[in-house]
Amino acid sequence: MRKHLFLITLICSIFVACGPKPELPTVTTNSVSDVTDTTALCVGAVVDNGNADIIAKGFCWGTEQNPTLENNTVVTVTTREEAADDFFTATLSGLTATTEYYVRAYATNSEGTAYGENINFVTLETPKPQYEYVDMGFPSGVKWATCNVGATTPDGYGEHYAWGEIETKEEYTWQNGNCLTYGKKLDDISGNPEYDVATAKWGEKWRMPRLQDMYELITQSDWIWAKVNGVNGWNVVSKINGNHIFLPAAGFMNTIAASYQGTEGVLDQNKWGYYWTSTPYDDEQIDKEACGFVLSSGGYQTEVGLRYSGFSIRPVTD
Repeated sequence: MRKHLFLITLICSIFVACGPKPELPTVTTNSVSDVTDTTALCVGAVVDNGNADIIAKGFCWGTEQNPTLENNTVVTVTTREEAADDFFTATLSGLTATTEYYVRAYATNSEGTAYGENINFVTLETPKPQYEYVDMGFPSGVKWATCNVGATTPDGYGEHYAWGEIETKEEYTWQNGNCLTYGKKLDDISGNPEYDVATAKWGEKWRMPRLQDMYELITQSDWIWAKVNGVNGWNVVSKINGNHIFLPAAGFMNTIAASYQGTEGVLDQNKWGYYWTSTPYDDEQIDKEACGFVLSSGGYQTEVGLRYSGFSIRPVTD
C-alpha cells in the first residue's frame, strides 16, 4: 500500500512540475467614452491571465504617455471571483477640464503587472451654470437676472468687481496699476468678455446693464425697501406686468476708503448697494470713472464712481 501511495504522489508531482509556467498577463485598453469635464468611462480586458490568477486590474492615467501604477490609478478588481471576468470598466474622476490625458489598462498576477496600450482623450470644458432672468415687460425687451454675479440666490450679495475687470482681488485701489481700466480710454464695455464680467463669467447671452438699461429699470418700476432673509435691499416691481427683482445692499470694496476708516473688507454691507453699469464716464478725471447705481434705505439714484472701487454686477439679457 505504501508503495502505491508513493507512486501516486510521484506521478502527481511530475504532472504538476510539467504544468504551464506562470508569466505576465496580457491586457488591452479597449475604449474611453462618456467623457465630461471631470470624468471618463474606461473599458479594458484581460486577454490572457498568464497561467496565474489575476489579483488586481484597473486603469492608470496621467497627462504623460505610458502611465503606470506610480501615477493615478483606479482598481476595479481585488478578489479572485471578480478576476474571472475578462472585461472590466471603471470611471476616472477628479479630472481637470480641457486637459489631454493618457490612460492604460493594467492587470496584475503573481508574476507582476502588465499594461495595455495608451488611449488619449481630452476632457470637456466645464459647462457654465444656467442662470435665470425676470421679464419685466420693458419696452427695450431687456430682461434682468435674478441674482448678482457671484451669488446663487436673489438675496445673495455676490462678488465685487472693479469696473471693467473680470476677476475679484484682495486690494481695490488705483495704485501700482492695480485697476486695469483706470485712466484707460474705453467705449461702453457691455457684452465685451475682455471687460464685461457678466459676459465673461455667465456667457455671451449675458452682459452688464448699460446706463440706459438702468434708467429704464428706475423709471418703469416701483421701488420698495425690503428685507429678504435678513438682507436689506430694494424690491423692484415692474409697473408694466408686476414682475420683480431684488437688489441687495451688498456694500462695496475700496481699499483706500477702508484704510481711512481703520477697517478692511466690504464696506456698508446691508446698508448701501453699489452697482456698476457698462457705461464709462468722461470728464476731467481722464477716464478714471464710470457710471453706476447707488441704493440705500434713503433712496436710489444713478451715480459716478471711481473705477477701482469694487461694485456689484447685476447682469441683463436681451
